[in-house]
Order: sequence, then C-alpha cells, then structure tokens
Amino acid sequence: MVSLRFPFLFSQPKKHPNGISRAVTSRPFSATTTTVAYPSPSVVETKTGAAFPSVVFESRRLLGIGLRKKSILGLKNIDVYAFGVYADVDEVRKILGEKYGKLSVSELKESKEFKEDLMGGDIGMTVRLQIVYSKLSIRSVRSAFEESVGSRLQIFGEPNNKELLQRFTSQFKDEYKIPRGSVIELSRERGHVLRTTIDGKEAGSIQSKLLCRSILDLYIGADPFDKGAKEDIESKLASLLQVDH
Repeated sequence: MVSLRFPFLFSQPKKHPNGISRAVTSRPFSATTTTVAYPSPSVVETKTGAAFPSVVFESRRLLGIGLRKKSILGLKNIDVYAFGVYADVDEVRKILGEKYGKLSVSELKESKEFKEDLMGGDIGMTVRLQIVYSKLSIRSVRSAFEESVGSRLQIFGEPNNKELLQRFTSQFKDEYKIPRGSVIELSRERGHVLRTTIDGKEAGSIQSKLLCRSILDLYIGADPFDKGAKEDIESKLASLLQVDH
C-alpha cells in the first residue's frame, strides 16, 4: 500500500467551536442492499463520532464513510480523519445507467470497466474529510497529499506532474487552521474541475481530469485508504443503477 507520511509538524491541540460531539449515535453506514434507501439526515462514523450529512450541495448523496489511519513510528495507529464519499445520483444514472443498468449488483462490483467509467466520468462527486486528530497541522496535510496524490499522478499520467501537484498542494496555505472538527471538501465538478474548500471557504479550483481521478483513487481505487468503505461505496453505486430493474 502506498504510504501516507505525516511529518512531525503537528500544532498544539486547540478547542474549536465546531468540535465533533460524541453524543450523536447511529448505526454504522452500510450500503449492501440492492434497493436505494437514503440515510437519515446525518450518518455517524461510530469510532470517532464524526457526523456526515446525508446530502451535500443539494444533490450529492452519501455513498459511504470510512477512516484514514496513520501509523506513527510503527508503534501505534492514530485516526487522522473520517471521510464520506458523495455522488450526484441523477448524473450517475444518466451517464452510466444505459451502459450498466441491466447488470446485477454483483456483476457491477466485479466490472473493472464500470469502475473506470466512474473514476473518469464527468460525474459530480465530493469527498468530505472531517479532521479527528487534534494535533494535525495544515503543513502535514499538504505534505501527505504531496506523497499520496503525487504517487497517483505518476500512475495515471505522465512521469513528471510536479507543476500540477504543486498547484493542488499550494491551496493548503499555512494560514488555514484545522483543529479537530474542521472539514475539507474535495469536489469533482462538471468539466473535471476539482474544487477544494476548507471549512466552507473555497481554497481553489483546478481543471484536470487526471487530478480528479487521482483524488478519487485514494478512496475508491485499487488500493484505497479504507477497504471496507470502498466496498460499501461500490455496493451503493451499483444499487443506484438497479432502482428501476
């Protein structure tokens, strides 16, 4: 598995008005049925208490949630952030329905072509990251993306994509503070534009099909951060195409 390295540039813990409350409870998110049943207004990652809205940007629905973990010096694992993956249901059905609508859920989950079309298609999707590690600094996030996204750019694109990578990582400026509870959203918009927001403030937009695919690959690709989350997301996506069959 590709390593996601966090250099020791952690800031001191800070209290934040948007800190995550553990008082909310919910069943773990599961999307293994063949019928579409949208979740309640929020879905909670039970280990960290991070709550995810069932819908973002009015039309993108939650497909699954997971955790990004990091091993520190091989001694212990820390939970860095919880994440949720969203997709525009109408666009999924419009773009992929005709080609894949007659396949069963199990066939879709095994179809490499389906996954390629999803990853490369002009479908609105959002990955929402909710920080749960209170000592994380924006410099650590920037460095981690340099490694993880950089490795994907090399796999899917040309060997030298340093300029594109630098344009993306430079959005995570030192002025941003990301205490526990902060939200980073990475959204693929129409025309393969990657839009980045940090706590609701737009950090930048980059038009690049390669970059969009590289980001999504971290969460739903062949070597994802959370394999269980990827399986849930794939099942939900497959079920979306079966609603009329």
